[in-house]
Amino acid sequence: MTTTGREQASTSAPTEPAVVQAGRVADLRNDRLVLLRVTVVVATGYAIGASLQSAYVYSRLIPGWDAVTVWQRLAANAVAVLALVATLAGLRAWRATKIWQMLLAAVGGSIVATATRLTVQVAIGVYAHPDLETRQAELASGFAIAIISASIGYWGLVSRRRSRARTRAAERDAVLVELAVRALEQEEIRVRREVAEGLHGTLQQKLVLVDARLGSVLAHGGTALDDADREALAWVRAELDQARQIDVREMSRLLYPDRLELGLVPAVRALLGRLPASIATQLEVTDAVREVDDPCGQHLTLSERLLAVRVVEEGVTNALKHGPASSVRVDLAIDGEDLVVAVENDGETYDPSSAGAASGTARIGHRLALVGGSVALRPGAVRGARLEARMPLGAHGA
Repeated sequence: MTTTGREQASTSAPTEPAVVQAGRVADLRNDRLVLLRVTVVVATGYAIGASLQSAYVYSRLIPGWDAVTVWQRLAANAVAVLALVATLAGLRAWRATKIWQMLLAAVGGSIVATATRLTVQVAIGVYAHPDLETRQAELASGFAIAIISASIGYWGLVSRRRSRARTRAAERDAVLVELAVRALEQEEIRVRREVAEGLHGTLQQKLVLVDARLGSVLAHGGTALDDADREALAWVRAELDQARQIDVREMSRLLYPDRLELGLVPAVRALLGRLPASIATQLEVTDAVREVDDPCGQHLTLSERLLAVRVVEEGVTNALKHGPASSVRVDLAIDGEDLVVAVENDGETYDPSSAGAASGTARIGHRLALVGGSVALRPGAVRGARLEARMPLGAHGA
C-alpha cells in the first residue's frame, strides 16, 4: 500500500504547531468566558437596579407607573441582557484586539439590546403607546447601560490578556535563566575537565622532564658541583616530585574529581579512598540513588554529580580540620524529588555558638541555592558534626 505525499506530510508534521494551536484555542475560550461573564454580571446588576427603581421609586412620583409590576420590568431588562450577550457571542467579540474592533462590537451589541428592550416593553405592556420622549428616554438609558456593561466586560478581557502576557513573559524569562545556568554549568564542567587534564598530563610531563634533566646534571656534574650544589639540586628534585605527585594531582582532583563520569557513587568512593588509613570510612547508598546514578541514563547530570561531590568534600574537610575524627560516614539517599547528601564524623562535637562562620559551607549553600537546594551543618547523632545537603533532582534537566 502506497502513501501519498499529502499523507506523508500530515504524518511527519511536527507536533509543536498543534500545541501552539491548542494554546490559542484555550486562550480564546478563556477570553470568551471573561468577556461574557463580566458583561452579564454588570448588565444584570444594572437591569435589576433599574427595575426596582422604576417599580418602587418612580411609581410614587409618576402617575400610572404603579400599574406595571416589577416582574414586567425585570422580564424586559432580562431579555435585553440576553440580547446583548447573544449579539457579542454572535460577533465573536472576544476575538477583537484593536480598540475600534472592541468599540464596534460593544456598540453593535448595545444597539441590539436597546431595541430589543423597548420592543419587549411594548409587547408585555410596560408601555401601551409610548410617546416620542418615552421612547427616546428608554433607548438612551438602555443604550447607556448596555455600552457600559460591554465596556466593563472588555476591560476585564484586556486585564486578563495583560495578566496572561505578564505571566508568560515571566515564564519565558525563567526558562531563559534556566538555560543560561545550564549552559554555564556545562561550560564549567568543560573548563574544569580541560584544566584538570592539562594539569594531570601536560604539566606533570613537563615536571618529569625537568626532574630527569636535574638528575642528568647531578649524574654528570662531576667535580663541577660541590656538596652544597648537589644538596640544593637534590632538594629541588624532591620538591618537584612532591609537587608532581601531590600538589598537581590534588589540584587536578579538586577541579574534576576522579571517576566523576562513571557516576556519583564511584566519585565519592574514590574521594573516601584518599583519606588516611587511620580514619574509617563508610558509604551508604540507597537503591534509588544507584538507579538515578546510572551513567547511561540522564537522571543525574555531571553538574549535579560535581555539586554532590563538593558537598562530600566539604564534609570531609570539616572532619579533618575540626577533628580528630576517627570515622567518616557518607549517606546518599533520595527523599521525594531531592537528592540528600549527608556527611557525618565522630570528631569534636559541633557547637554553632562557638564554631564561627563556616565559609566553605556557606559557599556550598550559595551554590545549592542556585538550583533550589539547601545545606545544614549541625551536631552529629552522638558527637562530631553532620553536614546535610538537599538538591532537587533534574533541576536543570539533561
